[in-house]
This record gives sequence, structure tokens and C-alpha cells, in this order.
Amino acid sequence: MQSGQNPRLASLLTMLSRVPAKIANCYLWGESYVLLRPMANETSQACLLKLCSSPLFCFYVCQSIHRNITVSDARWFSGTVCSAVLPVKTRDEDEFYYENVRKHGHIVLTRKKTLEQQECVISEEEAIEYPSCLEKMEWMEEGWQTHECYAFYGVNGTFCSFRIYLSEIEKHCPILPWRKTIKDDSAVLFENEALSVERDLSGLFKLMFDNELNYKFIRTRITLLWPKWLSAYDELMIKWPKTVSSRRKFNIIIHMGFLSREAGFKFGELSSTGGPLGELVQWSDLIAALYLLGHNLMISTEVKTLKKNIKKIDYKFPCPIQNGEVINLVFTDIVGLRYLRGKMNDLFNKIKCTIRVLDSFGTHAEFNSQNYFTTHKNSLGGSGKNPWGNHQLDLQQFMTMFPHTDDNTFLGFAVEMHPVNQDIRRDNVTLVYGKAGYMWKNAKRLIETVRKFTEVHATVSDNLPDFDSLVINHGVLTGSELHALMRKVKIFLGLGFPFEGPAPLEAIATGVVFINPSFNPPKSRKTSDFFKDKPTLRELTSQNPYAELFIGRPHVLTVDIDNSSQVEDAIREALLSKPIPYTPFEFTILGMLQRVNILVSKQNFCHVTHFPPRQAMLIVEAVSMQSCQDACRQHNLLCERSFFRRLNMPEFLNKSRLCAVINSISSPYAPYECAKQGNPDLYSCASVPTVPSIRRICPCRDFILGQTALCSSCL
Repeated sequence: MQSGQNPRLASLLTMLSRVPAKIANCYLWGESYVLLRPMANETSQACLLKLCSSPLFCFYVCQSIHRNITVSDARWFSGTVCSAVLPVKTRDEDEFYYENVRKHGHIVLTRKKTLEQQECVISEEEAIEYPSCLEKMEWMEEGWQTHECYAFYGVNGTFCSFRIYLSEIEKHCPILPWRKTIKDDSAVLFENEALSVERDLSGLFKLMFDNELNYKFIRTRITLLWPKWLSAYDELMIKWPKTVSSRRKFNIIIHMGFLSREAGFKFGELSSTGGPLGELVQWSDLIAALYLLGHNLMISTEVKTLKKNIKKIDYKFPCPIQNGEVINLVFTDIVGLRYLRGKMNDLFNKIKCTIRVLDSFGTHAEFNSQNYFTTHKNSLGGSGKNPWGNHQLDLQQFMTMFPHTDDNTFLGFAVEMHPVNQDIRRDNVTLVYGKAGYMWKNAKRLIETVRKFTEVHATVSDNLPDFDSLVINHGVLTGSELHALMRKVKIFLGLGFPFEGPAPLEAIATGVVFINPSFNPPKSRKTSDFFKDKPTLRELTSQNPYAELFIGRPHVLTVDIDNSSQVEDAIREALLSKPIPYTPFEFTILGMLQRVNILVSKQNFCHVTHFPPRQAMLIVEAVSMQSCQDACRQHNLLCERSFFRRLNMPEFLNKSRLCAVINSISSPYAPYECAKQGNPDLYSCASVPTVPSIRRICPCRDFILGQTALCSSCL
């Protein structure tokens, strides 16, 4: 202790001598004490520990910036790292105790809690389960008087009132055991009204007004399939009545940014001339499902309309309001997400947890965290750029076309199904999957091989001068015309692009054999220009991996289309087989309606929910250099990303009892033995360790047969 310092520090230093860390120095700042001491893993830097008069527990400051430290004072600590702020109001050492702050891995001095605080304290296990609880509690200490709405819900400045509000209103903390049976009207949120089914499409189409061309395909598809949607709802009510009757009406903003003028893709304009339809199929089916389920939709394809829709229900209150006029969900795409982040950042930060992003190819953890990508981009392959990533959402907020990435949420689409007469005579005809001329590049040899066995038909918008004598081209067909043609052919032949479109499943649903081009090496950021900027490390082994892995023979034959003998064998097999029409349940209208209803009702990123329920968790240890996704699938399970926080605890990370210390690291491979995850944004099912000694600890769950997005206890 330096000379001239207040003698009241003596008793404090006596207590601190019990702490297993060397004390560098102590200083007096007014009536508060500042302690400088090195952290266990920071030999060259000091950790600032401010002992102030806060009535609460510690909170964290970085770079020594804190409201009680002036700019000139901060110069003393220009090299400090993050530290803890602890309360001290008395000289009585009996009012203090020591506890291990596992977030930092060192022991600190903490004031003993009052009886009230002991009743409302957040345990370490609860803090892991509810990661934002402590932070929110700390904010409430100073912030509860910033708006009268907190007092409306019973917040009165006491520790327990903060805890009750944050557990029963904002859901950031677990409900106190002694509150579970208490009905406190001042602390119960207004429940959204129950809702009924919407059977009339006229109300939906009135919501599609900002660009007629953008909605042409969507209106046509929804109208065509609407009778089937209505039948699916009736069947859903019969088979799973509780999941339907318990739903609540949500305000849902739907913004298709890829159709906006600013995006410049012209997908709406091109949809009737052979342009890409996969995204439009998915959006059409999502809109149909949400409308049928009775939610209040606000739909836009232009930024101007988006802003108007937001103003209808935007709210300025910092805490939930009781009239139900809040934004419950926002469905958009990467283009829309980038607009919200860049041009409407204040709103984005307010509604970030409500956003769902339709993201066909998925997003991996390595590209979701800007800091991680910047540090590791040279090892991730591709262009070294990340134009579609860096959004730092929960990875399950990204919704995919196919169930290919366990980190993301499978949204899917509904396969257009028509009755097929099994007695109908099919011709020896191959229909080529490739509706744009550029997709036929280098395909002449393949087409000549197929022509030895069957006629070859196409639905290409462009002229095909190199194939005039080989192919019968029908030009661009409507959906009904295309399905009529599919019911007459035997083979649907892929050319290798587009990747993961809906057409192969529609062909299989009509009883056609899909010849699926294999890729060796697989298509990825490292091997394909198409994927070089995509925020994923996926490796596609074929044009449609879902058809390859989840459907297979006799409906799908995956072959190297550059190998003539493999192609000939596949053609012979396809012509001899007579597969019945097949659609996986998760791609039926009923399957999608069930999935959308459950995901909208139960999946929540604004506060902790028990979905999937914790009893669904099954723990699997991966082998060396194996992802959790692959480890779970070896046991016929799926990796469940939301369970990682439950695994990130000592009892799971030190089962061998050989860990001298459990280190906190920020890596997509954590948690594993002796290492816990330090950055929840990096929890990853898909990441494959590059270090052989790492064996990942994986949270898995089962799934309903034919409905991989849902576990058996999720309904």
C-alpha cells in the first residue's frame, strides 16, 4: 500500500489478501476505492476493479471507461482490460464474501446480499440459461426511472421488483419459484387475442399493392394452391388441435427486399420469362401459411411501403405495452436485413430479435461474427469478403430452403402436388432441368448420350442453336403446363445448376426419376465462384443434396454426368423403374403449415424459452475433427444449437476430472473438454475442428419422421 493513503484500506487489504491474485496497487478516489491487480491470464496488463457504492452486484467496464472516472483519470488505465465493478459501503468485513466470477475465471470480493436479494438472486446455472439476465438487472438499477411504464408493471427500485419484471414481463430472467403460483395482475402481459382461420384470399391480395409485377407469380401460386391450403388447415385441426387452437395473433411485417427497385435483381419482372423462381416459391408459401393462420400481415417489396407499414405499429415505449400493437415478427431476406441495419439502425436494434431471414444457402457461425471473420478470413477460402454476412443474429434466425444446416432453421416450401394416374402411359422422354441458355454450356455430349435412349425435351426461354437437332424446346411454361408435361415424361435430368431449387422435388412428386449431377470435388467457397462470397462453409456433393441424402433410389439417381457410362447406366435404371409419386411430409402443404405454425408460436429470440424442451437434449461426443452436425447424424439425431448454452457448464466440460482449469475461448469449436464457449455468437453445429485433439461436445435432439425441424416433444 502506498504511503499517505487512507488507513481505512487496511482492513480491506486484509480481506483482499485472501484472494488468490497478487495485488499490484491500491488508490483512493474520493469515497470509493480503486484496486489495480493483474488477472490470471493477463501478465502485462492490469485489471481495474472499482469498489463503488452500488447497491447491486458487479457489472463490467472495458478500457477503464466508467461514469465515475474522468478522462484525465482514465489516462492512468489506458492499458487496462475488462474488469468488474463491485460495491462497498462499510468497513465491516463481515458484510463481504468471496465468489468465483466464472465469466472471468478469477475470484472477486462481493458484498453480502440482503435477505431480499437472497430470495431473488440469479444462480450461476440460471445466468447461463438466461445469458442476458444479469446485464438487464444491472441496467434496471439505474434505468428503471427513465420511463413510467416500469412503475406501471410494479418496478419500485428494489432488487426483487427488477427480477420480477425481467422474469414475468420481458422474460430475460427465470421466474422465481415463489412467484410461479402468484397471480399479480400488474406483472402479467396482455395476451394477444386468439384468432380464427382466414379462408378468403381477397383480404390477402389487398395487402399486395406496391408493385403489381412483383406479386404476379405470388398471387398466381397462392390462388392455384389455396384449396389445398384450406384442406391442410382442416387436417391440421383434426390431427394436432392443441397446436392450432393455442396460437395467438401476431403483427408480422413481410419485406421481400430482393424484389425492391434498390436491389436491381428484377426477379418479379423475370418470373414470367424464365427467371429464378425458387425464392418466389418459398415466399409465396410462407405468406399463404401466415395468412391462413390468421396473423395480421403487412407486406412490402418496396422500401417506401416498408416504412409505412412500420409506422403503423412502431412504438416508442422502452417496455412492452398492453394494447398488442407491437412488431411481433419481421420476415425479410439478406437484402432487406442490410437495409434495416444500414438505413433504419435504431429500429433494427429495437426489433433485432424479432427478425427472421429467408436465406436459401444458410449462414455459418464463422461468417456471422464480424470480428471472427476479419481475423480468420484467410483460412475460410473464397473471396476474402463477406457481403452477405456479419449480421450477428442468432444463427437460428436464418431460415433455409432445405434442412441442410442444423445451425439455421428449416423453413422450406410446399411442393405443388397434383393427382397422378399410375396407369397413365409415360413416354420415353427426358425433360432437362435448365430453363436458361447459359445452364446448357458444355452439355452437348451429355444430351447426345441421353438421346441414345430417349427423346429430350426442354423448357428454355432462350434459343438453343447448338441443340436444335437434339432437343424439343417448349419454351417457358406456366406452372400448370410444366406439371402436365412432367406427368408424361420418365426422367428429369439435372445439368448441375441451379443449386438446390424446388423443381427436382416437384418432378419426384409426379413420379419422375431425377438424375442428380454429383460434384467431385464438392461445390464450396473454395471451389465455386457461385459460393465464394456466400457466408457458409457447406460443401455440396450434388446439385440437390437433399434429394441425394434424404430421398435416394428409386426416385433419385446421383451420378457424374461427365461420365458417359454412369449416365447410360442411370438412364437404363430410370427407364426400367416405376417409382410411385413421392413427397417427403415436410415438403407437403400440411407439413409446411404445421412447421410454420409451431415455429411462429414457439421459437423466440427476444427472451429465453424452453423450445425445444430441455428434456429433448441428448449429448454426443464427436470424434476427432468431426462437426457436431455429423456426430449427431451418426446417431440418427440432429444438432440443436439452442442447447449449447446448457452444455457450456463445468459438469459437461470436465467429466474426466483432469482439467486443472476450464478455459473460456471464442471459437466455433467450443465447448469441448476443458474449454467453454466465450462468445455465444460462435456456437456452431457445422464447424469442423482443424486440431485433431479437439473432440466436440454436441447437443443433439430427435426429430419427427418426415419433419426434421421439429422434435418429438416440440408439438
